[in-house]
Amino acid sequence: MDLEIPVYEQGYLDGLCGVYSIINATRLLVKNISEEESMQLFKKCLTHVERKKSLSHVITDGISRTELMSILKDIVTADYPIISKFPFRGVRNIGVQDFFGEIRAFLNEKGTRAVIVGFDCRDWDHWTVVKSVSPKRVTLFDSAMMKTINISNCMLEKKTKAKQYKFSVNETFFLLTK
Repeated sequence: MDLEIPVYEQGYLDGLCGVYSIINATRLLVKNISEEESMQLFKKCLTHVERKKSLSHVITDGISRTELMSILKDIVTADYPIISKFPFRGVRNIGVQDFFGEIRAFLNEKGTRAVIVGFDCRDWDHWTVVKSVSPKRVTLFDSAMMKTINISNCMLEKKTKAKQYKFSVNETFFLLTK
């Protein structure tokens, strides 16, 4: 009996969403990046993280907030006309509406902007890029092909339902062009 099993898609077994979020945010901010230049940035990101831990660990477990911050500082802002900010560093007791309101305000300011955020849902952690925020919805530029998340399904504390997304305010990076 031949049972049909689902095929794994690229990304299902790896934890490279953090690296992809950096590349995708850079592509949004610097419009003329070629595929070849994106590949070079991908390689630089992996080489940078590999200096501190094994590549197999990076591929299977992903990158931390500290590693993402280091890549932004040492590679992205050094090689591209991009400024990175960490607006919620040390912030506690912010509500979901205020959190997304701050992101919306930042993205609506003059200039080209993107936001990298970390969240967890169900049994996986994920890094993604926020393109815009409306009063009800977050629009993503995402390596896992997620398009939108309803804010009503978001939280900043413990998840209480399986389909909720727990965002980490300390894993939020504001990026803008110089």
